[in-house]
Amino acid sequence: MRYDVLIISDEQEHFKNFKQYASKIIKNINITLSFECEDVNDALEYTDLLIIDINVHNYFNPLEFYLERNIHTIFLVDYDLHLEKYSIIKEENILYKPLDLDKLILKIKYYTNLVDTNSVLKKEEEFSNSIINNIDYPIFSLANEKVIFSNDHFFKLLNCFSLEEINNKYKNITDIFEKEDGCITNFDNKIFEECENKNIKVCIKSNDTKKYFSLQKILLTHNNTSIMILHDISHEIEHKHELYKLLYTDNLTKFPNRAKLIEELQTNNLVLEAVCLLNINSFKEVNDFFGHKVGDSILIDVAKLINDKIKKSGDHIKLYKFPSDNYCITNTKDSQEDFIELIKNIVESVYKKVFIFELYEIDIRITAGISFSNKNNKLITADIALQSAKKDHKDYLVFYDELDKFQEYENNMLWTKKLKSAFINDNIEVYFQPLVNNRTLKVDKYECLVRLIDEDGKVVAPYFFLDISKKSNQYTKLTKIVLEKSFQKFEHLPFEFSVNISYEDIENPDFLDFIKELLNKYNVENRAVFEILEDESIKNYNLLISFVDEVKSLGCKVAIDDFGSGYSNFEHLLKMNIDYLKIDASLIKNIAINENSYKITKTIIEFAKNLNLKTIAEFVENEEIFNIVRKLGADYSQGYFFSAPMSIPNVMEYNENGDKNHE
Repeated sequence: MRYDVLIISDEQEHFKNFKQYASKIIKNINITLSFECEDVNDALEYTDLLIIDINVHNYFNPLEFYLERNIHTIFLVDYDLHLEKYSIIKEENILYKPLDLDKLILKIKYYTNLVDTNSVLKKEEEFSNSIINNIDYPIFSLANEKVIFSNDHFFKLLNCFSLEEINNKYKNITDIFEKEDGCITNFDNKIFEECENKNIKVCIKSNDTKKYFSLQKILLTHNNTSIMILHDISHEIEHKHELYKLLYTDNLTKFPNRAKLIEELQTNNLVLEAVCLLNINSFKEVNDFFGHKVGDSILIDVAKLINDKIKKSGDHIKLYKFPSDNYCITNTKDSQEDFIELIKNIVESVYKKVFIFELYEIDIRITAGISFSNKNNKLITADIALQSAKKDHKDYLVFYDELDKFQEYENNMLWTKKLKSAFINDNIEVYFQPLVNNRTLKVDKYECLVRLIDEDGKVVAPYFFLDISKKSNQYTKLTKIVLEKSFQKFEHLPFEFSVNISYEDIENPDFLDFIKELLNKYNVENRAVFEILEDESIKNYNLLISFVDEVKSLGCKVAIDDFGSGYSNFEHLLKMNIDYLKIDASLIKNIAINENSYKITKTIIEFAKNLNLKTIAEFVENEEIFNIVRKLGADYSQGYFFSAPMSIPNVMEYNENGDKNHE
């Protein structure tokens, strides 16, 4: 850095060699000598240090002129000069004549060092201010809870034009910041210490719009002060709010959803005294008939109607929109009678209201399940009450302990898990029970029965897992495994064999194709018998008849299982081209002790003979039962009197006396 020194003196001879002498001692110095300088005022503009002979200053300007210029000045003074009239000059600014040039050099060194220090500080401050003013963020500084510095962005943010206006508008620094969840408003020393290491979130209202910022503290070294930088994170916060809405708000009705209720229960320690689940009856039919646009409109209108009803009850009642056509009302106040009356009123109001969409007038009914139980999760017990109400065709039902099926649910989950494991480990096996020809007393056929081998190697009967397989959508997979293993087993055995299938299997579009694939793979088409359980699950007899005709055309046979169990459609049965009727076990096991069982069994056998159908009596447990069914004319017998189900088919032959001989 260069230092400009201006020397004004009439002692030309004295300073003639000073310029050269000084430049050797002090680097980066530029000395200008002025003896008759008329442009001294212009020269002062570029001067860092002025050395002037007090005897000649009036030649140029009054003394005050130089002192007011804020330039470091050294006055050269005669020893005998009376300085009383120059009292404004400080002693440290005086050098006496005759002049000692080395003392002058020291003075110049002192002031040039001072100029150097001040210049660095000044330039540092200018540099800092330049950076601060060019940062595109609101910046401010505080002292004693007042703003002592602000850049233009902070002024604009607060809609102010001066520090005085900011401090008048906001009596305390905390007044600048809005109270919002997750935002800091109390700016004490601890907060400032925290924001030195990490950003903290604040909210400021600007032109009636709330904006969110992260606050960062930066320490400035040149004057030991700190500035606060605000980084706008409003977009980020807005994005989080949008995600929050998507996660916790039903998109159609705009009411809080199930996830929101679960979140409140988990994080807000929400305690519910009552829960009600509501479901629109037969809503799928509305969607299918009128279309989803009408269905959506109804979902919205029902939500509004429910909300209008609960608003009158107080803040302790709240509505949530659950998935599909379900709603949930919660109550945090212990008022059971009032809550039940509210639900009854809602159900009745929905029933009375005619929902209009364009030209359609649609009547809607809803069913409600209510729970006050503390025994288990109220959402679960309310759902149990809702399902029970639907099953019993009631408008609403309050949960009571007799409805509790948690033990059943636990059992279902256990066997669902066991089934999954059995599929993975190939532990679904087929056992075989022989059917004896009542005329020849020889084994003509086998029924294939499914078994599950559990992790301990225990053989488990289908009683424990067959219904569970249907509830868990694993039944069709189970049927296919039994079919393939049965076909494989009897491909090289000279017996007919029967496999149980249900209407659910037949409904499956690819089930018949699967059978055809198996018949192509295994040569058993003239020995395979499909036992179909005829019960109330059958919705389409034409589909059933078509399936029977199809498998018969492939060379297989068909039996109707559990015939006479209380659900037999004789009209449709007559249309089916079946081969066997299996008389229900409940009739056969009581045939020796119950007259009605005997009469019904006799009627079935005679009915079958008239249709040229063979009959099979299952559950033949003892010789007495066997003799009765044989005498009545049943063609085949099956039961523990002959053999329990076995893991490998075996040939058994019976003589006329019923004695068992093994081949």
